[in-house]
Amino acid sequence: MKPSLAYISDLPARPDGGGSYTVNFKIHQQLQHHFELFTPPPVTPRLTWGDQIVSRLQRYVLRRPSDFAYFSAAMLDRNARKVSAALTVPVDALFFRSATRWCHYTPRSPYFVYLDAVFHTFFDNTFAWNKFRQSDLERIFKAEAHFLEQASAVFFESAWGLDKARQAYDLQHKHYHVAGRGGGLELPHSDQWKGGLNVLTIAKNFAQKGGDIVLEAFRILKPRYPELCWHVIGGPPEGIKAPLPGMVCHGMLNTGNPGDLARYRDLLSQAFLLLHPTREDTSPLVITEAASFGCPAIAVKQFAIPELVVDGGTGILLDSPVQAIELAEAVAGLIESRDVYRAMRHQAFAHAKKSSDWNSIGSFMAQIINSALT
Repeated sequence: MKPSLAYISDLPARPDGGGSYTVNFKIHQQLQHHFELFTPPPVTPRLTWGDQIVSRLQRYVLRRPSDFAYFSAAMLDRNARKVSAALTVPVDALFFRSATRWCHYTPRSPYFVYLDAVFHTFFDNTFAWNKFRQSDLERIFKAEAHFLEQASAVFFESAWGLDKARQAYDLQHKHYHVAGRGGGLELPHSDQWKGGLNVLTIAKNFAQKGGDIVLEAFRILKPRYPELCWHVIGGPPEGIKAPLPGMVCHGMLNTGNPGDLARYRDLLSQAFLLLHPTREDTSPLVITEAASFGCPAIAVKQFAIPELVVDGGTGILLDSPVQAIELAEAVAGLIESRDVYRAMRHQAFAHAKKSSDWNSIGSFMAQIINSALT
């Protein structure tokens, strides 16, 4: 008989939504293959308006460091009570998608965690340290570290995420594993690219993912390569009032919609390059999904991206901060060296099939979970 697991997440187990939604759905799907899975409704933390106003007043009006309201002690206690209330059937173990928001909950059963990065890493990537009280941040770091150390096993998406966690929290136990992460799309059987010069940017937040850098690189490249087209999926481009000649803005695509999914797959299959000079990231799903269609990426040599892109093999990595001229030169180099590009495309396709197999990831986690429960 299969062990029973309760799957605790703040997100619904559905394939659309991109990023965290996709990973959440795929992890849930894999656990269903190996365990009797009980899935309560998403445990969604709600930050009160009062907490938000106080935090913003301190930072932006009084110019003082504030507490981190989303993970206040009261908020984390509320989350813990919600988890407890959601567990309405007996199970052998719990499985948490992410860690910080659950760290005030004390499970009575063995528990497991899957995450991309700890709160310390997320905070360091996203916020200014002088905007928040150090003692309050340390409170959260300490609680999350304890939650992770008490788990039966913790799975990280990347070695980078695990290394950052070890450095930040001085983790001592040996139950930490790099499980990896696949994409959210069904893989094509072969490369469908027809030889066009379509470059692609995918980002909900245009500037955060370096869209402005791509914009300047496109302005440099377009006069030299008139056939070059730039397709933008996601949030509205900033810095221009209207799309430039050769620039196509598709807006947000909902992969839960068959029409949007078909368009997304077609854009990936016909993309010459994915351009992702991101300023803030962990393990970008878009790189994996582009590579699964044979599309190499030019991205930044930072975060977990070097685990997704083999520099010079499945794409090109540029030092941070990326300059538009460097990005333009990298694109031009591949346009001019078609033999190099075709080899890169072949390697990207092969690498994606090998490294982003969710079935292998699920089997790896199931083996470790079963071992911990016996």
